[in-house]
Amino acid sequence: MSELNKEQKETAMFFNGICAVIAVPGSGKTRTMTERIGYLVKEYGVPPENILGLTFTRNAAETMRLRLKPVLNELASRVNLSTIHSFCYYLLRNEGKTFEILSGKDQIIFVRKIIQQLRLKGLSIGMVLREISLAKNNLITVDEFKALYEGDRTMLKVADVYESYDREKEKRLLLDFDDLLMHAYKLLKENK
Repeated sequence: MSELNKEQKETAMFFNGICAVIAVPGSGKTRTMTERIGYLVKEYGVPPENILGLTFTRNAAETMRLRLKPVLNELASRVNLSTIHSFCYYLLRNEGKTFEILSGKDQIIFVRKIIQQLRLKGLSIGMVLREISLAKNNLITVDEFKALYEGDRTMLKVADVYESYDREKEKRLLLDFDDLLMHAYKLLKENK
């Protein structure tokens, strides 16, 4: 803990309630989380298997795992460390959900076909995907999206794509990465 600054130490030693660490890259989040996990296990006797550490990247999760070994020794392997998307995937699968992931070029092709089927002109696939992603990450439904952009022809075209995109994914049992987050959020909210 001696390598942590004052704010990082406070975060690492925080016990009651939920602790969310939001900071810029390179600010010591991974080191702080690692020390926090060690502190929870050693000082408060929290069973390592009851700890969930979530990161945005696989690299950060792996770095945390490596840094935990000298802190917790053999107990480190019992801590649940994962990316947020991997955790959501596991959570949904564990609930019996059947789906495949739609991402990368397959997602681009999928959206391109929808735009072509709807005969929409002047829409960038990248812009459409960004707007849909932003809406989903803010839990904005298609109907809310349409109401939000009432009168904006371009964004109403995006809303049409959003609606078809979700409908077609549902038919094919597909989820994109934003769906993983949204469905896991809803599942956790319903099962408090």
